[in-house]
Amino acid sequence: MIRILAFIIILIIYTSPLHSQVSGGNVIDSKSLLEMDLGSQLDNDKFMKSETMPVGNSINPDYYYIGPDDILSIQILPYLQNPKTMYVSPDCSILIPRLGVLNIKGLTLSQVRDTLDKLMSRNSPNAKVFVTLRDTRKCLVNIKGNVLAPTIYTLPSSYQVSTAISFANRFSTKESSISIIHMESVLKIREKKKDIEKLYASSGISLESEYWRRNIKLIRNDGTSQIIDIEKAMITANPKLDPYIREGDEIVVPFDKDLYSKISISGAVVRPVILAFKEGDKASDLLKFGYGTTEESDLDNIILYMSQSGKQINLKVDSSMKLISEDFEIEAGSRIIVGTKAEYITPQFGTVSIQGNVKKPGNYLIKLNSSKLKDLIQDAGGFSDGAYLPLAKVVRRQEINSTLIDPRKEIFETMQYSDLKSDDTTRFYIDIQYKKPIVAADFVELFTNNSTKDNVILQDGDIIIVPSNPGYVEVMGQVKNPGIVEFEEGRNMLWYIERAGGFAEGSEPFRARIVRGRTNVWIEGNEKTLVFAGDRIYVPRVPDEPTTVTLQKYIVYASILSTLTGLLNLIYLISRP
Repeated sequence: MIRILAFIIILIIYTSPLHSQVSGGNVIDSKSLLEMDLGSQLDNDKFMKSETMPVGNSINPDYYYIGPDDILSIQILPYLQNPKTMYVSPDCSILIPRLGVLNIKGLTLSQVRDTLDKLMSRNSPNAKVFVTLRDTRKCLVNIKGNVLAPTIYTLPSSYQVSTAISFANRFSTKESSISIIHMESVLKIREKKKDIEKLYASSGISLESEYWRRNIKLIRNDGTSQIIDIEKAMITANPKLDPYIREGDEIVVPFDKDLYSKISISGAVVRPVILAFKEGDKASDLLKFGYGTTEESDLDNIILYMSQSGKQINLKVDSSMKLISEDFEIEAGSRIIVGTKAEYITPQFGTVSIQGNVKKPGNYLIKLNSSKLKDLIQDAGGFSDGAYLPLAKVVRRQEINSTLIDPRKEIFETMQYSDLKSDDTTRFYIDIQYKKPIVAADFVELFTNNSTKDNVILQDGDIIIVPSNPGYVEVMGQVKNPGIVEFEEGRNMLWYIERAGGFAEGSEPFRARIVRGRTNVWIEGNEKTLVFAGDRIYVPRVPDEPTTVTLQKYIVYASILSTLTGLLNLIYLISRP
């Protein structure tokens, strides 16, 4: 009997309409009533094991609409010290024990906070309600049109339309609808775009943005629709122009058009761009589309050209590119050109380093496009006693291409229109891979024979290296005693080969070469060609020939001999009386 009475009392408490907003909602007068386990609604295992997705956007509570399966965290002070977590039901309701069912359909996160706060403050003036979004629901969204993989996606409701489109344009091996050939073609297109962007990076010339970025169609599950303008959403930071997705959305990305009205901004701006024109575009919008100005921009020289009316307007802006004058709508075809300050000032001086055997090694200031090699050596006090001019060189600083592209790309582009044979092409590939930034200047010709062509003009960053005499020549290949031979001034290649024991059996003397120590260039070594210290001499052997090739040669020789014999025999028969 006692158990039955206790059950009836509990049933009356739980079914009382005094704690339901839907049925009226009375005063919450007990801390114990509010300290019920709100977390009983949450399946913790399900929450911990739920599929994770990349974070696309931070949530703006004023524009994010709560929907089924969102996870909320609610804290009510001073009654509930610890936040309690709950799911939003399929009909967009939340069940708060002792308060009842609260329908939040069509409410943003901010509106849910305000609703609960007002409800609690009406009944308990001292109560403070805190509502946060612990996790977002997953939505089925159909993305169509001009994307890499048009299909139905399961995406977090925290994604804005632009993020959803980016997700549909990602490369994923899980997408069976994307063929390898399709992905390769897209990669090539993107590589070409990267090359174009690199070419135009510092030119100030406008690049054309895709037409679709301002003309995306969003169709909601309730039958409403909206044109999404990603470009304008970015400059205004207005989520209404790029809203969060909801369940059942259909996103249609249009294909680019050849002919459509455009506007542009170019010059000294961070992003010179050509965009599709939209009715209602203003001068301030076009200024913002440039994403700000560069350091060399001239804010007193910003001109708007109106192509239809032929007007030319000097825009007055502040340091943040905001219009000082009254804003106004622009026409299709309008363009803004942001001028630059004084042209790039060409530096007049540079620094050159002299290393090695000069009397005063170190760094020297040079006048660009004027200072020459011979003059700078004189400034350094001339060569010291240990200087060896045949190995002296000028190394020039060169820009290193750090673009993340195929390293063979530059080579293939250079060879695109070449008429080289296959062997030449292979040699060129090796040469360009291992080219050295050495200036073509022969110190011996310059300082011994006063060669004007070798008196090169120095550039900023040049390094002049004057080494010592190494005192030896290396003889390699098919010689009887290969190795290092002591250097002797005024000797030719044959002299050093003889010092190395002479040509070995199996060598090909006519193919012997000198490899210059300064440039690694191979040259023929005749009697008049002098060898310098640090050079290498290479004597190749007779090329190895496969047995099959040798047999083929003998067969050819036999065939030729047989043919000649037959021909001679025929001539003999014809010439007989």
